[in-house]
Amino acid sequence: MLEAGRVIERNSHNPKLVSSVLVLLGPGRKSHQSLQRYEKSDNHVLVCADCPQSPLVWTSRSQEHCARKCKKVKKNFNCRAFNFQRHNRKCHLLPFDRFTHGAQRQPNVNFTLYEKKDYIRECIIGTKDNYRGRRSWTKSNITCQAWADNNINEHTFYPDRYPAQDLRENFCRNPNNDPGGPWCYTTDPNVRAEECGIPQCSEDVCMVCNGEDYRGKVDHTESGKECQRWDSARPHKHPFQPKKYRGKDLKDNYCRNPDNRLRPWCYTMDPATAWEYCNITVCDSDPRHEDAEVNVTMSCFQGKGTDYRGTMNVTPEGVTCQRWDSQFPHNHSFLPNSYKCKDLRENYCRNPDGAEYPWCFTTDPNQRRANCTNIPRCDACYEDSGESYRGSLSTTRSGIPCADWSHHINRERKSGDPQGSIPGLEQNYCRNPDRDKHGPWCYTTPNNLLVWDYCKLKHCEYFTNPFRYATRPKISCFVHINTRIVGGHRVLGTDGSWVVSIQRADVHVCGGSLIREDWVLTDQQCFSSCVPDLREYSVQVGLRHLNESWLHPRLRISRLICGPEGSNLILLKLVHPAPVSEGASTIHLPVKDCHITEGTNCTMYGWGETKNTGYEETLNAVTMPMVNNDMCSQIKGDAGESRICAGGKRGEGVCDKDNGGPLVCQEHERKVIVGVSIQRTKCASSQPALFVNVAFYSEWIYKVFKLYPNAETN
Repeated sequence: MLEAGRVIERNSHNPKLVSSVLVLLGPGRKSHQSLQRYEKSDNHVLVCADCPQSPLVWTSRSQEHCARKCKKVKKNFNCRAFNFQRHNRKCHLLPFDRFTHGAQRQPNVNFTLYEKKDYIRECIIGTKDNYRGRRSWTKSNITCQAWADNNINEHTFYPDRYPAQDLRENFCRNPNNDPGGPWCYTTDPNVRAEECGIPQCSEDVCMVCNGEDYRGKVDHTESGKECQRWDSARPHKHPFQPKKYRGKDLKDNYCRNPDNRLRPWCYTMDPATAWEYCNITVCDSDPRHEDAEVNVTMSCFQGKGTDYRGTMNVTPEGVTCQRWDSQFPHNHSFLPNSYKCKDLRENYCRNPDGAEYPWCFTTDPNQRRANCTNIPRCDACYEDSGESYRGSLSTTRSGIPCADWSHHINRERKSGDPQGSIPGLEQNYCRNPDRDKHGPWCYTTPNNLLVWDYCKLKHCEYFTNPFRYATRPKISCFVHINTRIVGGHRVLGTDGSWVVSIQRADVHVCGGSLIREDWVLTDQQCFSSCVPDLREYSVQVGLRHLNESWLHPRLRISRLICGPEGSNLILLKLVHPAPVSEGASTIHLPVKDCHITEGTNCTMYGWGETKNTGYEETLNAVTMPMVNNDMCSQIKGDAGESRICAGGKRGEGVCDKDNGGPLVCQEHERKVIVGVSIQRTKCASSQPALFVNVAFYSEWIYKVFKLYPNAETN
């Protein structure tokens, strides 16, 4: 079309050529498959109150008959879509499309909407004169001149002379069927006309992997054959009905890959060719990569196991799997190079074809393939922190029903919380949207004392992530310690003023730590269960001697929240903040996952004895050096990251009434609580005392702060 920057109007001055083009573009012979050119939307209509032309209504035998009516170009009426009214079999031919100003798609159970694809897609297929999109600038970004305008660049392609070419406004079109594709006259006097660079549909949407998720609008095969509609049985009968394969997006006659073949394909309109692959560009990179990594499982499988990447390579009967890159003893087409994103390594069980389970070909010549049902479903346990858990458990560890996520998602969206946009939060299933390292959780039903809780799911113990306990950088527990996290007023006090007495029936049972004015951290063993009668319990602050407790007010407890499984921690929510007048102060929490150097002298506070001579009922403190965790594990068993050890000098240590008391470390004038006492052995022995590592659970503590109100009354 272009030559030295000038347009060559090959057909505009040759009536015979123009006529031949129009003959080719005309209605032609009747087709029994006119619906091929339409995109279908069940239970919808397209309406336009402001459009100058009204729809034409015809009584019709079928949708196919409506499509043939709409296909014909009538004078001053160009049909772009039609609403098919099912109960009285009427078709409403529409002279507008979804992009027309004032047009709206509306739900309506009595109608099915059919829109001409040419008007709703911004790409071209095959012949290049069918583009009816809305692009109005050239490939060099010059605005197009309106076809009805002759002021800047003169031409003869007037809309009324070529009604079939849809020369509306200044949209890119191809009225002379130029091989360069859609073009337009420009608003630049120095550039008469230019191509618009409209992409082929095969390039407009690329495919990843083997194209199972391809949702583009290619509707011709690689040899140029037109695809058959998925909801049609002509000319080829097939099992892939859209209603049966809802998740495969078998829409209209677009190329899809519902059965995990090498790439998207379709049945063809050629009676002699049942199906062919489609020519679709492969993406340079997989845009789903980061999201896909979240769903990969190693020791269990979820759904149908298409993301299982574990190393199971024997069948439930104990038969070894055949290598995927081998053709012995069974020939097959699932070659690693053909299915690169399916991870067909070695002879591991995989699911490259969307079967019900991961499977493999076997090394038994008499058994071609076997389902690997010996891999457990992920519903039974969770891996790592449980971000990929997609099971259907919907009760907390204490048996409370989970609440539907949608209520909380909508509330958090209004408050700007990004958690509202996280995928996978279906119904009321246990999930881990915030990557809580202690596992899946859920909100609870309304009016429950527990706002949220963890679910009763086990960790998949038979798989250990080799990087899970890798050596981490040593983080100081005092970093940013001056950034005060305590809400409300600042309370001051002397050493140990954050230690509280937890009492049952006015008798001291445990120590605890005031970590916010209305929150106490203590040991789970101080309470009979995670749902005790809180009316029996109270908290006192500012005590130095237990026999003086009658001088101090008793603070009531409004909530008790048990820590993650195995933590031995409990958080207590006070009805009212601890009073300054009673000498209460708070102790800082450590930086998450921080480390206290071996040998550092820290201080344990409590009302238990420190010299193994009997109870004094006085708040005491004892200095205890931190012990290396490896040594701690040798003495106490597998302490892991959730435990720390301190002490080890006979006659000085932890005793019964010290349970729940804090282990506090100091750097200059800054103090943090690094441990909660859970010692159960004899008092003050030569073995180090075991403490809960508060830094390991600090994220849980902050999560409790966030998801519970700051102030409440009973």
